[in-house]
Amino acid sequence: MSTICIDESSYRNVDGILFDKDGTVIDFVLWIYWIEAFMEALDQKTDIVYDKQFLERSLGFSKDNRIWNPKGPLAIGSSQDLLTILSLTLYKQGTPWDQSYQTINDINQEVEKTFSFNQHLKPVTGLIEFLDQARHHQLKMGIVTSDDHAKAVQHLDALGITKCFTSIIGHDIAPRGKPYPDMVYQACQQLNIQPDKTMIFGDSNGDMMLGKNSGLKARIGVIPHANASSAHLEDANHIISNYHAITFQKHQT
Repeated sequence: MSTICIDESSYRNVDGILFDKDGTVIDFVLWIYWIEAFMEALDQKTDIVYDKQFLERSLGFSKDNRIWNPKGPLAIGSSQDLLTILSLTLYKQGTPWDQSYQTINDINQEVEKTFSFNQHLKPVTGLIEFLDQARHHQLKMGIVTSDDHAKAVQHLDALGITKCFTSIIGHDIAPRGKPYPDMVYQACQQLNIQPDKTMIFGDSNGDMMLGKNSGLKARIGVIPHANASSAHLEDANHIISNYHAITFQKHQT
């Protein structure tokens, strides 16, 4: 077991750590590039007229300012959630539902083929060193993400850190998504650790609620962008801006 020290706070008897992926392991700006590519493809491949600002508000982001609502669907929702909201956005602006649904799913397939995820992927500051330290202290680690399992593995592979995580739970392989505790229970079972000896790191309050609902030892909010507010992390035990301030202590029990 280890003690993890964050500023003046100490969390003792930690056996494992769970991480959200987007905004916690991977810089969330990836998804701003993705939605920009999606909107560009929608404009180029179809003649559907739609209100771009309405679409942005529906997803919870601003293309011009490159900011996102940490409580919004783009930040928290699953891939299927986003496709449903995009379809509904076109439908609300006069496009028949069947056409809206088919258009959005066809565009999604097109973007999946052409968008260069690897070009825009980068880890949150200090993450790689933190993972190395955690592995040195023999902590077990897993990913619990609203993204699909296969895409999560793809992103972790691109950063060369897949080997750090013995468990990778995507939204598509969990009975229920966040904030229900299913992902945590699956991950802890795969890692052979107890929730009450496990911490979670995440950038949304959905991650914090996930930790709370599953009885995790501590819930650490991650706010890696300097101008971002932490007010939404209402259920976090502690909030960090990067991983550099975290230290480890090994102890006997």
